[in-house]
Amino acid sequence: MKKLIRNRFEAIVQDVTESSKSYLKQEFKDILESNKSYMIKTDYISYSIISIDEKIAILDEQLQEFQEYKKKLKAAKDIVLTTGAEIFNEYGISKIEGGSFSSIITTKETSSTKLLITITDEQALIDGGIYKKVVDTKMLEEYYNKNEYKEFIETHTNIQSITTTNPSKLKINKRRAANSTTLNNISDAA
Repeated sequence: MKKLIRNRFEAIVQDVTESSKSYLKQEFKDILESNKSYMIKTDYISYSIISIDEKIAILDEQLQEFQEYKKKLKAAKDIVLTTGAEIFNEYGISKIEGGSFSSIITTKETSSTKLLITITDEQALIDGGIYKKVVDTKMLEEYYNKNEYKEFIETHTNIQSITTTNPSKLKINKRRAANSTTLNNISDAA
């Protein structure tokens, strides 16, 4: 069964925003300066941060369930609309008017044609001129980094080197199942 309560730091890390970052910093300091052992502090901080992953996993699962339910509802609506139209047509009804809703009408049956093409001889089509050319940017970057065709590439491209710096982050290393402390044994460390 999933736990239903959140400890204070867990609530803070799950709800932090850029504007509440200073409060988060103070909480980190309070935990690190508390008289609890470093093992308790480590577990307390780790469980709080890992709880975000657990929430994301739960949300991913719920999103999947919602997407499946949405598909089911769309299919049900389609069945209801087509079945209703069949019955209306059996009774010779093309339109009925209502009070809250203006009316219900039956639409005419329509058809559309789509081509399903399965290529059996790709080379013959290419030789016949039915293809498109695109520059392989991955290969272009590889050649440039290896100094192959560098002048040619520089002549025909504009190249910029973009450096992205990722800030230092905490990394939680999960302990194997043996000897791991459960969340129930951890009280507020601050």
